[in-house]
Amino acid sequence: MAKAPGAPYAAGARGQSWLKVKQARSLDLVILAAEWGNGRRQGWLSNLHLGARDTEKGGFAMLGKTFKGLTDEMLAWQTQELLKLEIGRDAHTVHVKPKLVVEIAFNEIQVSPRYASGLALRFARVKRYRPDKSASDADTFQTVQRLAGGAKDR
Repeated sequence: MAKAPGAPYAAGARGQSWLKVKQARSLDLVILAAEWGNGRRQGWLSNLHLGARDTEKGGFAMLGKTFKGLTDEMLAWQTQELLKLEIGRDAHTVHVKPKLVVEIAFNEIQVSPRYASGLALRFARVKRYRPDKSASDADTFQTVQRLAGGAKDR
């Protein structure tokens, strides 16, 4: 918690002069798929499906999706690049070869029944693409489990 320097202190009370500050962390994750955007993002692949390398089971553990943090330039570039990596699609989603690495900032890791991994990133947002990294350099699911505080086995 942070308080405006000139605001009075009131024990046990928070007011408009208080701000909750959360530490943002980041992971280098692999894009597994992307969904076609809606509205202003129509025609671009926008909502990214994110995965961490699973060194125990092989493949990638899905940790959620995000469309936050993407500029128009990033949307245009990623649409072009992801379509080159396409391995399948349905009406809304393009599945891709797991090759592109993206740095994702997030606030927390939570237990989630929605994903087979059992975990999901909260408030995930794209910081940047990592052309200097291959999928084999991406963060592992085991690292994510440690960050989550020893999450339950899947």
